[in-house]
Amino acid sequence: MSVMLDRLRRFRPVGSPGGAGPVGVPVDHRPGVPTELVAVFDALDGVIAECQEIRASAEQTAAELIEEAQREAAGLVASAAARGAAERAEAAAAITAGGDAVAERTRTTAAAEAEVLTRRGRQRMDELVALILDRVRADAGRAGAA
Repeated sequence: MSVMLDRLRRFRPVGSPGGAGPVGVPVDHRPGVPTELVAVFDALDGVIAECQEIRASAEQTAAELIEEAQREAAGLVASAAARGAAERAEAAAAITAGGDAVAERTRTTAAAEAEVLTRRGRQRMDELVALILDRVRADAGRAGAA
């Protein structure tokens, strides 16, 4: 029991209750004190080895997770690129279809206007031919009289 009390006395706080002051643990300069701790540190060797194994295992697991995440990210990028190409093709097709529709409407409108002009031209053809013939005859009559 006296050994236990001796150890407890060595680690009692320094200073008395009251105002703030320096506090610490007194240093024990007896020759046997460091050897008392050898058993404690020897007991920690197994824990330290276990911690190193846990850390090595965690590093391996982390490396595997990182590798898997990189593969998954590469797959996502490839998938996004493929989807992007498909979306661009779909957008181009929609634009082309819209352009084709506009071109068809323009062609139909132009054909209808050409038909109207052709019909008007045919209707006025007899009138214009008669007008031209009258002028030619008038010019021919003036040329013969001169």
